[in-house]
Order: sequence, then structure tokens, then C-alpha cells
Amino acid sequence: MSETLVFIETEKNDISPRSYDLITGIKNISRDTKLSGVLVQHIDFNLSDEKKNKLNNAGLDKLYILKSPLPYYDMRYEPYLIYELIKKIPFEIFLLTSSTTGREIAPVVATLLETGLTADCTGIEIIKEEKGLKLISTRPTFGGKLKASIVCSKKPQMATVRGGTFKFFEIKNDYTLEIEELSFDINKGFKSEIISYVDNEISGFLNLQNAKIVLTGGLGLKNKENFDKLKLLAEKTGAVVGGTRKAVEKGFIEKSCQIGQTGAVVTPDIYIAFGVSGAIHHMVGMENSKKIIAINTDKNAPIFKNADIALVADASSVIDELLAKLN
Repeated sequence: MSETLVFIETEKNDISPRSYDLITGIKNISRDTKLSGVLVQHIDFNLSDEKKNKLNNAGLDKLYILKSPLPYYDMRYEPYLIYELIKKIPFEIFLLTSSTTGREIAPVVATLLETGLTADCTGIEIIKEEKGLKLISTRPTFGGKLKASIVCSKKPQMATVRGGTFKFFEIKNDYTLEIEELSFDINKGFKSEIISYVDNEISGFLNLQNAKIVLTGGLGLKNKENFDKLKLLAEKTGAVVGGTRKAVEKGFIEKSCQIGQTGAVVTPDIYIAFGVSGAIHHMVGMENSKKIIAINTDKNAPIFKNADIALVADASSVIDELLAKLN
């Protein structure tokens, strides 16, 4: 059976939600292929039955566990352990998330394997052919104005996938997750040493990627004061605030709130765009939202083509009306 490998990213003593999302997404688009995962188990990580069951229910068929003698924040061994695994087992495809960890590991693995890597993808397609699996990776290009579909001519075919491209849901495999622990002797003379480590605060991107409701402001909101009102509306409705690249560049909202090609990819249940034109580099970050509501004074705004509900109106006035009703 053709086999795809997914990197299972860990965070302290937990598995990253992005990894569950990626597993579900890949299993859903290639149900007739075997989906395996590789997890590098650090000295402070406990793989509980609950985690195993969730991996199984996400759609994972087999889990390879590789041991690292280092703490969770020191990932220098990961690429070399994964390289040894892929040398041993000829996976056709290897996928990671476009997180800080994935972006750090993927290029090293690709270099060691002398294969190609498509980075920061917003779409993945896996085609089963007579000669094996074919990976088609889609990502924005030319400043986000176009989307390019890329095929790697060497195996394993590799790509990193943006968080939010897929969303976890229970597939519930009919069989128990197969687990295999492997040990590789990695003797690397690293020239650097981590002296200390300080946890960063929760990323705004993560808040956006996990949000059920996203309220996004564009240049149509005109100023920072209206963005402050948008934040207040989000606070009152339990939503998370996002912004377009141009709104960020104008200083109306923080960079951590940016959605699009150079920001976060979101897939909320409800996405409301206030004064967002809908340029392609923004659309790639939210086009998979379940329900899109767009408010813009321009009846020809591109975002209306993708909206489930379109309202031709002044976005800042709509915010004022909504706040008035909530007070």
C-alpha cells in the first residue's frame, strides 16, 4: 500500500492541534492510502492513551516513535532522526505544518534526503497513480496574486502546510492505532548549545486559527478608532479580531492579527469581513470559512464573489449599530 508520512508536532507535554488538523485533512483526501505519523518523543513527553486515541480518531493508521534525549524545546535531533526513518522506510510523501517547528525541520530533512520541498502550502492534493502517489502542493505566488500548483519530481515528495488549511474532525478508524518505536544512534557534534529557554506568549496566529468566529477589518474601516470598535465588538460576541495586510501596514491593527498569504490561515464557522476588498492574497487565508459575511460600500468588491451574505454598506456604521444593540 502507498504510504504518506506526517510529522506529529509536540508542544511541551501535548500534541499540537495543528498536527491533528493535518492528519484529518490528509486522511480525508487520500482514504485509500496508508497514513503514518512520526513523533519525536522528548524526555519530558508522555504519550498517553488519550493522545493515542485522538491520533487514531483523527485518521492516523500507524505511529512511529523516535526517542530524543533532549528537552522539548531543543529540536536539533529531529531532522536527523526523521532522515534515518525515511532511509529505512521509503515513504512517498512527507508532510509537516508550516509552524515555526515545521519550518525549522523541513528544509534540513529535504537537504539530507536530496529532495524538493514546497513551503507554506494552502492546498494539498494526493493522486494515486500506477507508479505510486503524486503530491500536488498549492501555494500563493507573485505576491499573492496567483496560486501555483507544484509537483516534486523526486521522492519523498515534501511540503509544509499552513495551519488552518485543514480542520480536525473525528474519522474514527475501525482498527487500533499501530505503534512502532525505533531507535537510531545520532552522534552529531553540534557547535551550538541552548543555555536557557523562555516560553513565548500564545501567538495571535494560534488564536485566529482556532477561532469559531472571526471579525476582520480592512482599509474600509479607515482608521485605528474603528478597529478599536471592532475589537470591542469581538469582545462582546466572543469572536477573534483579524486584519488585512494593508490594515496592518497602516498601523490600524497588530501584525499578529494579519490574515492571508503572509499571515494566518483561518477556517472559522463564521467569518465577517468589515471593509475588506478581497484581494487574492487575503482570500487564501480565509476562503475555507464555513460562512462568509462581507460588508463593503463597493458593490463590485471581489470578496462578494466568495461571500454567503453580502451587504453593501459602510462597515464602520454597521459596527456602531451592532455595538448599540449589544449595550
